[in-house]
Amino acid sequence: MIKIPIPINVYSNYEGYSFFIKLYNDLKDEEFKDVYLDFSDTAWFDANLCAVLGAIITEIKSNINNVYLINLKSKVEDVFSKNFFMASFGGSMIMDFNNTTIKYRRNKIDDEQLIKEFILFELLRKKKFPKLSNAVQIEIIRSIFEIYSNAVIHGNCDFVYSCGQFYPNNNPPRIDFTIVDLGKSIQKNVNEYLNADLNGKDAIKWALAANNTTKPISKNIPGGLGFKIIKDFVELNKGKIQIVSGNGYWEYSNKVESFRDFPKSFQGTIVNIEFNLDDTSIYHFKNENVNDIKF
Repeated sequence: MIKIPIPINVYSNYEGYSFFIKLYNDLKDEEFKDVYLDFSDTAWFDANLCAVLGAIITEIKSNINNVYLINLKSKVEDVFSKNFFMASFGGSMIMDFNNTTIKYRRNKIDDEQLIKEFILFELLRKKKFPKLSNAVQIEIIRSIFEIYSNAVIHGNCDFVYSCGQFYPNNNPPRIDFTIVDLGKSIQKNVNEYLNADLNGKDAIKWALAANNTTKPISKNIPGGLGFKIIKDFVELNKGKIQIVSGNGYWEYSNKVESFRDFPKSFQGTIVNIEFNLDDTSIYHFKNENVNDIKF
């Protein structure tokens, strides 16, 4: 039996991602064990991070382990039930009448239409989401879908995990949307492509640079990480983007990029996008007629 205490607070920040990296590394080689994730002390868990926890739990279970979530406080368990996370692992499901959750999902990339509809209805049409023209909406959906597709193109994995949460009481109010895969990390991909030995943060930096991609030229699929449109939008929206991959961490907020290393590596990639909901702007492209915009 293995019992692991979950921290008092798990946020979408460097410390929160450090916990998940440690959790993954502590359990990735275990087999035929009963693993208990103990939430006794956990007062807060950013619900969008269910995407990360779900990916790790699924990986652990694939090694013929049993995983149990125990001693959840009612506030945490309610959110996990509303976003269907608990139901995905044999727990209960309750209705989210406040419409603050973005459901926990595990998708194959073949589910393109389902994923794009999920992004549209669960995220972009969430209450208080900034107003977007149809053209901007389509481009943001394409950009976010490219993050999903990178898990297959670059990460060589079968499934992508996602989840989100609306935080109306934050100042400013925000939506966080997290996408996770457990395929090849950006660090591993970039180093194999360049025949180099870059650390995680430098590999992410290379991958984010214009025109850089590890995609094979023969594949008729867009390259890069798919961040141009979404990064431009987040900059105007005063939101945030975070990437965790290998032992590298990148964050973009308030037009500032920051890079850090982790002591250990994460096998795949975590992307978290934070949208500022205290934003009354109407977003459209320059060549659009604003009077024709419909919401």
